[in-house]
Amino acid sequence: MRIWISSLLCSVPLVLMGCGHELGYRHFAGPILPAADVEQAEQYVVRDDHSITFVKDRLEITLLPLTVEMLNRQLAGHSQKPEGFHEPNPYLTPTNPYTYGEWKPGWEEEHPTRFTVFALKVKNYEYPKVSLDPLSIEITVANGRHYESYSRLALDEYFSIYAIGYAGNTFLPYRERRDVILRTLYPADEMVFSGQETQGFIAFAPLASDVEVFDVRIKGVVLRFDYRDQPVETVDITYSFKREVYLAKERRAEGS
Repeated sequence: MRIWISSLLCSVPLVLMGCGHELGYRHFAGPILPAADVEQAEQYVVRDDHSITFVKDRLEITLLPLTVEMLNRQLAGHSQKPEGFHEPNPYLTPTNPYTYGEWKPGWEEEHPTRFTVFALKVKNYEYPKVSLDPLSIEITVANGRHYESYSRLALDEYFSIYAIGYAGNTFLPYRERRDVILRTLYPADEMVFSGQETQGFIAFAPLASDVEVFDVRIKGVVLRFDYRDQPVETVDITYSFKREVYLAKERRAEGS
């Protein structure tokens, strides 16, 4: 028995080493930034806010990665903790559907990520009308991993399991989240006519901790239609992004 216990204890460090990192170290990810090769591409413009804009004549389609802090600021009224609670249930309050609001686990110094979110903006001053299906947008990674964009129905189903009741005050958080999604998610099946601008959010599942470089692809953007309103000219658009991922005990200061 003593021999067995001794051999087991000796094997523990080997097991821990096999986990890939030492105890106390965690995965961290830096902000999502445009990849270097995008800046050299002809049809793309990279701006200081880390957005990438695809430009074709006077058509602009912009994709901007949004951090938790940016989403909380844009939806400040739905991101604050209710008064009178030390640590409120994050699945009930706040009612920001894209983040956990100002809530964070008591042992953490930063807010957890609920979704990977981008702001999509289309400015059409070139074509009679342009059509873009938000459900055609996906994130692809070199190792073959794919992330599909969430529809309104998918997000509604995601939050429906947290609805304690279907009437009264217990139903309010679910209804508020649904209203925010309806108001902010990029609209499906909407034409952007000449001289118009349309914008909204695109949400994906959180990126895996090993994802450093990835593409966001918009398939089949319709630029021209025939007399039967059928597409005759389409374009696929790819936006390349990167982020730093690393193992550490604490998050690094930005710029270090």
